[in-house]
Amino acid sequence: MNTLKAIRQSGFTLIEVLIALFLSTIILLGLAAAELKSLQYATNSFNYTLSLVQAHNAVEKTWSKLCDLQTGNISYDNDFVTNVQPQFAAYTLTLAPAAGAGFNNELEVDVSWNDARMVDGLESRIRIDAMFPQVCS
Repeated sequence: MNTLKAIRQSGFTLIEVLIALFLSTIILLGLAAAELKSLQYATNSFNYTLSLVQAHNAVEKTWSKLCDLQTGNISYDNDFVTNVQPQFAAYTLTLAPAAGAGFNNELEVDVSWNDARMVDGLESRIRIDAMFPQVCS
């Protein structure tokens, strides 16, 4: 009497492995997308910080020549504006009043940059309004 015993295997089936692989792939792709978005925001934050430094540098350079600007020893002209421009070409600095308009102890410094990866519709720029006291006559 030959009886065949059914051999029962324990473990995972191929379907279970494929489902686990599919779910793992979806989760890893989601994590990669989140990491990319995080890097975009970190880069934009870095640009924002550097533009603030550039704007503050322009204000500090104005402070260092404030007495000469107020007495007219140096002109508030294109040479002065060129002197306070950012050190990095990726940033655009504009001053108000415009060069040649005369210095009136008020300075608006706008620094902008272009980040094509950010599509949130917000402007990539900062603005500092500086008011200087009359220290020289």
